[in-house]
Amino acid sequence: MFGSLVLLWLAVCLLLFLLPTNRAKNFPPGPRPFPILGNLLEFNLQNPLADLERLAKRYGNIYSLFIGNRPAVILTGLQAMKEALVNKAADFSGRPQDLMVNDVVQRKGVILADYGSTWREHRRFALMTLRNFGLGKQSMEERILGEVEYILEPLEKSVGKTMNPQVLFHNAASNIICQILFGTRYDYNDEFIQLIVRLFTENAKIANGPWAMLYDSMPMIRRLPLPFMKGFKNIEACRKLSSGLVKEHMKTRVPEKPRDLIDCYLDELDKRGDDSSSFSEDQLINYLLDLHFAGTDTTSNTLLTGFLYLMTHPQIQERCQQEIDQVLEGKDQASYEDRHKMPYTQAVIHEVQRIASTVPLSVFHCTTKDTELMGYSIPRGTLIIPNLTSVLYEKGQWKFPHEFNPENFLNDQGEFVKPEAFMPFSAGPRMCLGEGLARMELFLIMVTLLRRFHFIWPEDAGQPDYIPVFGVTLSPKPYRMKVRHRAALCVSRSQHDHHSVMFGSLVLLWLAVCLLLFLLPTHRAKNFPPGPRPFPILGNLLELNLQNPLADLERLAKRYGNIYSLFIGNRPAVILTGLQAMKEALVNKAADFSGRPQDLMVNDAVQRKAQAPGAVLSDYGSAWKEHRRFALMTLRNFGLGKQSMEERILGEIERLLKILQESVGKTMDPQVLFHNAASNIICQVLFGTQHDYSDEFIKLFVNVFTENSKIINGPWSMIYDSIPMVRCLPLPFRKAFTNFKTAQDKASELVAEHKKTRIPGKPRDFTDCYLDALDKRNENSSFSEDQLVSYVQDLHFAGTDTTANTLLTGFLYLMTYPQIQELCQQEIDVVLEGKDHASFEDRHQMPYMQAVIHEVQRIASTVPLSVFHCTSKDTELMGYSIPRGTLIIPNLTSVLYEEGQWKFPHEFNPENFLNDQGEFVKPEAFMPFSTGPRMCLGEGLARMELFLVMVTLLRKFQFIWPEDAGEPDYIPLFGTTMNPKPYRMEVRFRGQREC
Repeated sequence: MFGSLVLLWLAVCLLLFLLPTNRAKNFPPGPRPFPILGNLLEFNLQNPLADLERLAKRYGNIYSLFIGNRPAVILTGLQAMKEALVNKAADFSGRPQDLMVNDVVQRKGVILADYGSTWREHRRFALMTLRNFGLGKQSMEERILGEVEYILEPLEKSVGKTMNPQVLFHNAASNIICQILFGTRYDYNDEFIQLIVRLFTENAKIANGPWAMLYDSMPMIRRLPLPFMKGFKNIEACRKLSSGLVKEHMKTRVPEKPRDLIDCYLDELDKRGDDSSSFSEDQLINYLLDLHFAGTDTTSNTLLTGFLYLMTHPQIQERCQQEIDQVLEGKDQASYEDRHKMPYTQAVIHEVQRIASTVPLSVFHCTTKDTELMGYSIPRGTLIIPNLTSVLYEKGQWKFPHEFNPENFLNDQGEFVKPEAFMPFSAGPRMCLGEGLARMELFLIMVTLLRRFHFIWPEDAGQPDYIPVFGVTLSPKPYRMKVRHRAALCVSRSQHDHHSVMFGSLVLLWLAVCLLLFLLPTHRAKNFPPGPRPFPILGNLLELNLQNPLADLERLAKRYGNIYSLFIGNRPAVILTGLQAMKEALVNKAADFSGRPQDLMVNDAVQRKAQAPGAVLSDYGSAWKEHRRFALMTLRNFGLGKQSMEERILGEIERLLKILQESVGKTMDPQVLFHNAASNIICQVLFGTQHDYSDEFIKLFVNVFTENSKIINGPWSMIYDSIPMVRCLPLPFRKAFTNFKTAQDKASELVAEHKKTRIPGKPRDFTDCYLDALDKRNENSSFSEDQLVSYVQDLHFAGTDTTANTLLTGFLYLMTYPQIQELCQQEIDVVLEGKDHASFEDRHQMPYMQAVIHEVQRIASTVPLSVFHCTSKDTELMGYSIPRGTLIIPNLTSVLYEEGQWKFPHEFNPENFLNDQGEFVKPEAFMPFSTGPRMCLGEGLARMELFLVMVTLLRKFQFIWPEDAGEPDYIPLFGTTMNPKPYRMEVRFRGQREC
């Protein structure tokens, strides 16, 4: 009887096997499936990657397989991957909802959510929260470096021994994401972290393993007590842990004061109420599991792969360490910004990611509609499997596709380059949420460990096994590593003893003098604003992060109040924080607080005579008033002659459009472009000339101004102002002096040329207007040729750097907030319908666009500390006595981000400038150009430029954050002006298919 049944079953299977397969017409080719099992017998289920490569060679880069009775399309190689996941992203960004992994997580979360509004809503929230939350009291970088200290501890204990790093790296990666999600750091021996790491590790192996494939292929076995049931139990245990944390947060949270992602989500849930939102407590629990898993397993396995290869390629490890030593010399710790100076280490880390191919088959996609791919017809709902490993190892895309070799990421000049085929985080809209965090973790952990330790493959460990264990993530087989201290960091006793006695004596003497001076009463005058005790010579410099002191200024304001004092060297300065203090000083008591200090580095650097201080740095008095009045009148009236200011700006925009059109479909760096355009507009006003963007003049001025913007409010400028004895030394601040001299010489040449060619009474530009005014005034006037040279430099700098950096900030945020970009474009289309170009008057009909532009200016806070003021006489401010000549530092950023003045002070949100009726309103706290008599001269020109440039570009193009660019970095570079870190943007014509 049993034999008859077996024969009958085999006969049915043979019959089914001989029948035509269920491949639709023009569906990608592939091997014939077996009944019930599909093509499972084609694979080594322990690791199918070699079989997938074999089938691609036979059937091509787009082929099909059957998982049970379900057809799936395998994408192989860069061309197929880009075409599906990027160029036709909307068609291929779905997620299948009927696989084992969906049943395990109960079809919730963000990673496995299908493509649609719910997914978009949750992904946008996750990106915003991950991006912004780590930038509160403790930056993301500080969290990671804090966790690195806990990695160092067990490594120190293991020096001279061998250890298994697997659990250590998993614990560290888990703890970093725990701090973001739960606001908690766990001891590595804590039961919570040990359990969650074990459960994630087990499920990573189960989810893409043989039992998961059988589950997906044979629905009839899904209820049987087979090994895949372990995945369900593990997730249920994780859900209980997460649920407990959510309940605890609900008891202890303070609404609108989030400590972590859970609090942010619960705040969002409160705002939405019962509006049928996709947000829910149940969704939050799965959300946490998604982010925790994604933030733990991939990073830790990449680290494990990295140290495996560094141990077995000691020459590469040594070269990394040499570069690290050179770049970090004199620094206590690495910063993520240091990566730009470490091309070789960057290449090694990226090569580790490439060779690790940690998520080999990505997370499976499915088609959202009937579509076409490179000639093949793909029905809606088809399972799509992107073979990312095939791209990361593709011949023709890499110099050494099958070797571990950092040269894959270096050009002939030794510079770091990232080939297009680098996509360990996938590509397109479904690219990994935590890419930015992962890149920062890998860099800071690997650099810090390599700086301190040498990692050696143990002599008794045999040959290393590079073949990984297959699962959702690829992980190296367990290994041990030997840890030694770096010899380069160990100073021998003989070297140390040679100078120890003399050096120690000098140090003790210096400390004694400093202590004596420190214990003496400070020089704060009676009733002067409070502040921290200054240190001898340095003042309060040690209180501040000189690279960017804004967070420290905010911290001190919380401690001492909105009017407090610091010492810059021996000189007292008063810091104004918040709207009330700013208005009282700069508006209500403007005559007392509108002076300019005349003894700072910036005054020395511009090398101006007392009679020619320019406009921006001129002290408060009759000469300043006379020149400001002239500048305002000329800037207001001169553009209204043959060619209005608006026409000049629109003419310059034509040049921008031409360059952007040439970049359509590509990525480009907009930094130089926006600086050139802003410089050219002010050049036309000042000198009556428009320059080609490749012209040496415009390149010189833009370069000089950009460099000096970073120097003038930077650490070396603070040291110059604090310690007079260093001013003659050849230190980096000297570059600013050279730059100003170069600009001054060029401006002098232009003035001399104008004197030869001008026709008195018929001005062509600002320079001619000034020369006409000079003719009319007597010899006792404050007008002079030297003053004119200083003047045009001031106006050129003010008209270039601030506008360009605001535009760069604007397009950075518009790319990463595509829904805001789209709303702007809809309003622009309605208002400008039938018009050839925008007019500045159109702004009154564009409330949302106006709100966005003003929000860009607010969030950019382009001139964070204004230009320093000083008091022009002994005065009083909100109960404090301020002597004449006191340095005044208006912290404009504190007003632009002040809680209570803005609906969303720490978010990029145009609602900050819209009332309940959607009308544009400008809050009193909006003062990016400062306030009072010393408010920026070029405010009107800047507002017109920002409106016309942004509206015209948004009308024609769509600006997209490149898929391979990782997470955007919103933390700007600090200087006289704040400017975004360099980035690239993808340009497309409006209406072109979205990625």
